[in-house]
Amino acid sequence: MSSTQISSGAATRATNAGYVPEDRSSVGWRLFAGTMILIGAAFNLIDGIVAVANAKYFKEVSGQSVHLLLTSNLHAWGWVAIGIGALMAIAGVAIFFGATWARVLGVIAAGVNMIFQLAYLAHYPFWSFTIILVDVLVIYGLVVHGERAHQQPDVVLTES
Repeated sequence: MSSTQISSGAATRATNAGYVPEDRSSVGWRLFAGTMILIGAAFNLIDGIVAVANAKYFKEVSGQSVHLLLTSNLHAWGWVAIGIGALMAIAGVAIFFGATWARVLGVIAAGVNMIFQLAYLAHYPFWSFTIILVDVLVIYGLVVHGERAHQQPDVVLTES
């Protein structure tokens, strides 16, 4: 026995076991958010490694001394960027497997990273602003479209 389920105007087949296929747009948004958080993680890891390995690079690029919000020690900022990047990478990989905790961790990590990049803005404004935009897209993809895959359909029609 099977039933036809109508969700968002499209009919899908479901078995008696209660399996409801995921909405394609929610899967796409989850993959998008997972990809974007991995890109943000890579940006943070690169940024952190550069800050730890060669803090003078930022002075050479900007042509001026960098004064940051809490401390001007770029090595400390670099290690924080590496830590946030690692958390984002863990969340990004787990998002591809559909873990709910990964969506929560992804939103928290992206939010913390936005605040971090705002405080880190003086080192290279264009780069920090780009990472903030990536974080906004990650949060949008995870919050607005993240749960749609688990919603039950509105109408259920049974075939006889």
